[in-house]
Amino acid sequence: MVQIQQGVIPRYYQLKEILEKRIQSGEFQTGDKFPTDDQLCQQYGLSRGTVRQAVEMLVDAGLLRREQGRGTFLNSPQLSPVFFRLANFDEEMKQRGWQPSTALLSLRAFPASAEVAKHLEIPTGTKAIEIIRLRKADGKPIAYETRYMSHKTCPQILEEDLENQSIHSLLLDKYNIPLVRACYTVEARVLSKKEVQVLQVEPGAAGFAIERVTYTNEDKPVTWYRTVYRGDVYRFSAEF
Repeated sequence: MVQIQQGVIPRYYQLKEILEKRIQSGEFQTGDKFPTDDQLCQQYGLSRGTVRQAVEMLVDAGLLRREQGRGTFLNSPQLSPVFFRLANFDEEMKQRGWQPSTALLSLRAFPASAEVAKHLEIPTGTKAIEIIRLRKADGKPIAYETRYMSHKTCPQILEEDLENQSIHSLLLDKYNIPLVRACYTVEARVLSKKEVQVLQVEPGAAGFAIERVTYTNEDKPVTWYRTVYRGDVYRFSAEF
């Protein structure tokens, strides 16, 4: 059995890739009942939150479907919808033969502004955490990201090594915070003066601006994430 490795690639993403390969290999047939979350937890030694995140990605991709009170089943390939997939940064860079790295630019606790409070659904002025990082490939800046969360959600994150660990994996695997769904907004636009400077591109260069709000149980926001990718490097994948 393929083992889940500790490292920069989130465990839920590793599991998603493993399960997708099992499905594509023909191990399961259309209509077959898929292993339960508990079975996958035991089989791979992972938390329920990590397993659920991986399975939900396969549900979103149309490979699996959940039926209330019955379980999870393999979908017919003809039922799989067209969807856009935002690739894991470290995984995509490695696939291209580049070495990914992360630089922590800023980490602070602060009173949430009205905008931050709105996205996290907390009162304005509530203590929040801001994490700003620069994602690189072979030392070249690729993505400029800012992430917010309520301080109450995970104050320990302020003590973590955020240059060498996945924040998503820390929340799921170390602090057992279920991350059950995410809503994305994607925009292609000209980079701002600050973004041009940080990403080291020419003024007027285009990029992809992505916003994501990730939710835990009871539809409660956990993180609000904003990142800008260089348009000359990053790409989206469409699958059918």
